[in-house]
Amino acid sequence: MANIRIAIAAALMLCVFIPVSAAQAAECKHTLAQYSEALRVLAAEAAQARTLAERNPLYVADLSYYVSVLRDAQNCVKTLTPLTTAAR
Repeated sequence: MANIRIAIAAALMLCVFIPVSAAQAAECKHTLAQYSEALRVLAAEAAQARTLAERNPLYVADLSYYVSVLRDAQNCVKTLTPLTTAAR
């Protein structure tokens, strides 16, 4: 039983040293075009939820959801956007 615990602890320690790309860490599973479209839709939904939340506090949870999903999509867009350099 102790050997199993040591093996599990060793495996968990090794997982810390395995590099994970930022796209995998954020679980970006779609294309950049899909995330760009999602940003457009989510921004509109978040604006509508913000308006509803100002009128009725019951919509604050909806607003929080849209803001968090919007933030995740923005992180995926930043991660998936190729880096370009200025030509001189």
